[in-house]
Amino acid sequence: VKGEIKWRREPFRLWAVQQLPELPGTRYFLESSGRGRCVQGFCECFPPFRGPLCEQLDPGEFDNARNFTAVLHYLTSDDADDIDDIEPSLTRLWTQYNRRFDYPVVIFNDGLSEENRRRIVAASENRIWFAYVDDYLAVPDMLTKDPHRRAMLDEVKWSLGYRGMCRFRSGTIFLQPVLRKFQYAMTLDTDGYFPSEVKSDPIEEMHVGGKVYTWSHLLPDLPGAVKHFWDYSLMYMRMKNIEPLGTPILRQFVREDDVQWSYQLYMNDIEIVLLDWFRSDPYQDYFRYLDSIGGFWLHRWGDHAVRTIAVGMWLPQDKVFEMNIPYGHQNYCRCSSPDLECVREGDRGGTPEKWWTCAPSATVEAA
Repeated sequence: VKGEIKWRREPFRLWAVQQLPELPGTRYFLESSGRGRCVQGFCECFPPFRGPLCEQLDPGEFDNARNFTAVLHYLTSDDADDIDDIEPSLTRLWTQYNRRFDYPVVIFNDGLSEENRRRIVAASENRIWFAYVDDYLAVPDMLTKDPHRRAMLDEVKWSLGYRGMCRFRSGTIFLQPVLRKFQYAMTLDTDGYFPSEVKSDPIEEMHVGGKVYTWSHLLPDLPGAVKHFWDYSLMYMRMKNIEPLGTPILRQFVREDDVQWSYQLYMNDIEIVLLDWFRSDPYQDYFRYLDSIGGFWLHRWGDHAVRTIAVGMWLPQDKVFEMNIPYGHQNYCRCSSPDLECVREGDRGGTPEKWWTCAPSATVEAA
């Protein structure tokens, strides 16, 4: 059966690589049907549709067995480093998790070469769709046309593309047409991955539990990366009559003695969200307020900071879920089993050498 499914999907994998030129009438047909869209002179299909007019179905193997819809997504550039990262990430995504659940995978991007689209599709058996982000580097005129603010833009050490990523994942990602028909979305970074098998499905656990936000781990942010973020968030809370220490979650992140943010946050290089909540107010109202300040561009305000404070302001604790899954990202690694420990792939002859894998712990091997 597995071999038959793989064979049947091969033509769809070819369609996944193609970037179809916009032809007269195509935009109307795709957008009125809700199966895709045209942007920047080309057209793209939304999951689960494929083909020249997005008229062919490429469904997941387990779609009919679930009473909810979910999508997994990445954001990548066309740079070689990102492509070199996303290939092994997608391979691990399939072998350690998605081969048992077959969720569609959306690759957000601001332009990819055909060669890199082909590499991404060939990296795994995941069903891949590409989604172009058309306002990714749209810095507002209030910043580019004012000499003082223009100079501030150039002083930030993070690239404009990185700051565009922070803004996109803070708010506009949830409004992307490709996500419109899904209930849940799992975020992964190009260099985020599962170092061992994910035994249970955190998306299903989230759905069964009626959760709105699911996170994996906490880490502190760099104070220099969120300059003035807390000051402007306090201003927003005053405008909306929100008490900075008024919820249990806020009290986890805000110090009681001086009402200052501790810089701790939900690291959202992996997260799962209930899309309806994040594409609606009050979350989007908070994002629009922060966006109007220009802090994503001027200071690199991070999407994890926005997510943390927004969840703290409006979600009760019983709507927030900590997933217990194996996960690796840069210098962070966790194995969800006490019998396993994180070791570098290079120490065991694997690649990428600096990535983590979960191996039997020394105490288990000794026994």
